Amino acid sequence: MIARRTLALCAAMTASLALAGPAAAADRPLRIVGAQADTALTQRWQDFGRRPGVGWAAADGTYSTRLPSGLVAWLFNDTFFGPVRADDSLPETAPFTHNSAVLSTSDAKHLLTTIAPGPPDHPQSLVGPTPQGPGAPNDHWYWNGDGIVDGGKLRVIEFEQAPTDDPPPFNFTWTRTKLATLDPLTFRLEKLAEVPSAGGVQWGTELMRDGAWTYIYGVEGDGFTKYLHLARAPLGRLDGPWQFCTATGWTDDPAASARLLGNVGSSFGVTPVGGEYLLTTFDSGLTSTIHAYHAPGPAGPFTGGETVYTAPEAGNGRYTYNVAAHPEISRPGHLVISYNTNSEKLADLYANIDNNRPRFVDLQLSR
Repeated sequence: MIARRTLALCAAMTASLALAGPAAAADRPLRIVGAQADTALTQRWQDFGRRPGVGWAAADGTYSTRLPSGLVAWLFNDTFFGPVRADDSLPETAPFTHNSAVLSTSDAKHLLTTIAPGPPDHPQSLVGPTPQGPGAPNDHWYWNGDGIVDGGKLRVIEFEQAPTDDPPPFNFTWTRTKLATLDPLTFRLEKLAEVPSAGGVQWGTELMRDGAWTYIYGVEGDGFTKYLHLARAPLGRLDGPWQFCTATGWTDDPAASARLLGNVGSSFGVTPVGGEYLLTTFDSGLTSTIHAYHAPGPAGPFTGGETVYTAPEAGNGRYTYNVAAHPEISRPGHLVISYNTNSEKLADLYANIDNNRPRFVDLQLSR
């Protein structure tokens, strides 16, 4: 078993209060006292995917951020489009893009519309090329990382991918990372800029606004052991220079970024909660258990790692991955998280597209 431990710390961290508890409660450890499948929210996405016409049918990714309008933007990666048949199967000729978005109300009680450029019957990727189908990749494409409104614009991390000769579904490799700037009302792409990629760190798997900074979490490693890294940018300047967390402080050199925690997943959530920070993640690799780590600051030290939920969908060729946190739709004393489901066989998705829809979990928090 890979040890879960904090590997390095940054100095001069700021604290924050959010979601639960007054400042006086910050000296009492936060506890996760329950975790239940959020069947209502999961069902809402299933119903949305079954709407008639060409629209979001299923996808992975499932990042969320609140827009200036008060609506919530849900950012997805490989996206299948309907119409879905009555038995939840999908024609193999159905449209497919590498990224998309969906708008919901502020509480996600109502899922409103799919955001994808192009003609209604031929949706296109929000960023980058659109493939002919999941089995016919382009020479490069983009998968969304996290997104956040910064400087009045919707900023979305984009992980550039390229095909490999490996057997599907893992026949791809990350090549570099970019930052997309979109209009938060029209979702029109305004700019696609390079961000640091030194040291093999995929920056932007999680973006967290806290105090005067936007914190940019990254993942190092493409094998069975992945490591947590951290950068930051002043609020409103995510498209400017970043600082990188080291063992002694902050630096402008991305190659000097320190490993903060081992055995994290490819995607995770970091959420300020009642004076501390809660990291929710799968282990590295493909596993079914979600773990929670606690920290006094954005850079840690992260301790704990208790199992809070086991995804029942994993097994028999299906797998679960990519935890995301959704504080913008969470009630006080709760945190909604999601994870993705998929299959090793593309035919399984076409036979039952629900195999590729996100699942949601409600964590109950207490002190």
